[in-house]
Amino acid sequence: MHRMDSALSSSYVIDGVLQEMTPARILAAVTENAPECVEDSSAQPLVDESVDAPVRSVDCNSFDIQYCLDAVRKCAQPFPYASAVSATRFLIGSALVGFLWQKGHFRLGNLRLAAEWKWDEDPVGAMAAFYRSVESASDYIDALGIMFSSYSYERSSACMSSLSFFPSLSSIVPGDDPSAIHEPFSAENASLAEGRTCADTFVPDESSWIIYIPFDPSDFRLGGSLLSSALCLSGSDPRIEDADYFIDCFEVVREFSEDSVLLSAATVGRGGLASTLESMCSSGVGVSADLSALMRAYGEKSAVRVLFSEIPGAVIQIRDSDFDYVDAELLLQDVAYFPLGHPDSTDASLRFSLAEKSAIQTILESLLQNAGGESE
Repeated sequence: MHRMDSALSSSYVIDGVLQEMTPARILAAVTENAPECVEDSSAQPLVDESVDAPVRSVDCNSFDIQYCLDAVRKCAQPFPYASAVSATRFLIGSALVGFLWQKGHFRLGNLRLAAEWKWDEDPVGAMAAFYRSVESASDYIDALGIMFSSYSYERSSACMSSLSFFPSLSSIVPGDDPSAIHEPFSAENASLAEGRTCADTFVPDESSWIIYIPFDPSDFRLGGSLLSSALCLSGSDPRIEDADYFIDCFEVVREFSEDSVLLSAATVGRGGLASTLESMCSSGVGVSADLSALMRAYGEKSAVRVLFSEIPGAVIQIRDSDFDYVDAELLLQDVAYFPLGHPDSTDASLRFSLAEKSAIQTILESLLQNAGGESE
């Protein structure tokens, strides 16, 4: 028997509604060897209410991208109570994507996550957000076909709530014979999964391609993002829901990583795509990222939303000679990807560009103009 922290073992009343299960019961269903908890039925339930995101009506197109990058870089990383569901799923996705770059042979089903909630219990909405975070984490990890290796809860003394997920390898794949051990996942071979398969900053190969792969088809929304926290922005949250699509993305990019197709790669984490690209510019290598195709594909008018929305994803750099192979594999899995351009060895800065027309549209217009000129 294991007595859990009261925040885990208590019942909850949120917005006047008694919730069916305690957080400990919810987590036990998706945790390997979950401890049996003792719940005090005589204890008073935790009563809280949901909070709304701050309201600030602004035109994102009026924001300077560098200004936004600076704001994100200086901002602490509080857990967004009003966006508990999307923020939790984003953090799970980012943690799993971050493991893609590890050496070794594994699939998504080989991974487990340790969850760690450090929570400031005092603000209104904090415990409601904790409960929703537990619910969304359990639902999402179950849909991904993996489990928690462990979970913990600690009352924060820093007046700030945070949530972290730590991936690790498991020797058993769901659906396999429980007695089967899949090399190299035994304890004796754990070192085989240590180290990166590729660089985490751009390699100075100016013919190579930089590609962005979002691991969820959600529209770009700033709700719950680090930018929204830094600038007190309002807005809806990304709808991070398609676990099957995440699995497809994970498996195909894992093949690229394992087969040494990647020159460099990085996870899209807090701060969004812009922060990831900035972190990859170093050692004299930068990039002018063309967002045109990406924005057209989503029908998006705001580069700020595209760059700072927080959706699980990856930025990869591949050789020009591997482009056709990567293109074929991604298309085979129905995974959307967006070439952003080539690295620049003459300028280490991060720059962005937008073309008013696509390359195909420009070519077609040119052909039409030439045809019209010939008929005159």
